[in-house]
Amino acid sequence: MSAKGETEGMAGISKNAGSSCRTVAIHQPNYLPWLGYFRKIARSDVFVFFDNVQMPIGKSLVNRNKVLTATGAQWLTVPTRRSSEGKSIAETPIVDGSWVRKHLKTLELSYSGSPWLEPTLEIMRRAFDSRPKTIASLNVALIEDFVHFLGLPDTRFVRATDMALENSGAQTIVEILEKTGATTYLTGSGAGSMRHLDIEDLSARRIKADILSAEFAEYTQRFEPFEANLSFVDALLNIGPDATVSLLT
Repeated sequence: MSAKGETEGMAGISKNAGSSCRTVAIHQPNYLPWLGYFRKIARSDVFVFFDNVQMPIGKSLVNRNKVLTATGAQWLTVPTRRSSEGKSIAETPIVDGSWVRKHLKTLELSYSGSPWLEPTLEIMRRAFDSRPKTIASLNVALIEDFVHFLGLPDTRFVRATDMALENSGAQTIVEILEKTGATTYLTGSGAGSMRHLDIEDLSARRIKADILSAEFAEYTQRFEPFEANLSFVDALLNIGPDATVSLLT
């Protein structure tokens, strides 16, 4: 199984395999995520889709993100069926409807003339046409295909739900790091990430915490003024894959 663009089970992530230094990142599978998400992937040896945690209640980047239109930033939302039973992201079903057509049409209108529009739409159509049943399956497929399209360095992907974890929720972070043989835990500086970060505990386990920068240079957008923190497809469709990857460094 390829190390790039395909999710692996734990068989390919043995803690004793390969280099003695291993950077591991963990993040919920988000829909068309922002540039910081891809920076995390680009700097990781192993990237774990944190799909075993409860689907967030209310508005969440798990099932939506923003792109820039002539009238300003607009949310693209994948409707999901929420449950009072506290289902995980991996178990959260997608609701059928006209949202697929709306998302594709919004990109077609907002980024018309971009030489990277058709390849981007093709990746999205392929994911949509496979009719994934859950939001996690859709997001993982999209992220892995776009990683391949961007030509990012090899990163091994694994879903937390495939790891036979003994703990649950946020308590699985340390277990994931130990199972993947992490020597460095690459994490963001957002409130959610910092809430579950115990640097002293990680240090005792000989795992270093590396806080990833959330700062990005501005790039040329079709509409002004510059709008930050959009889906990465805004950068991709405005400046292309090579320049987008340069933003991640």
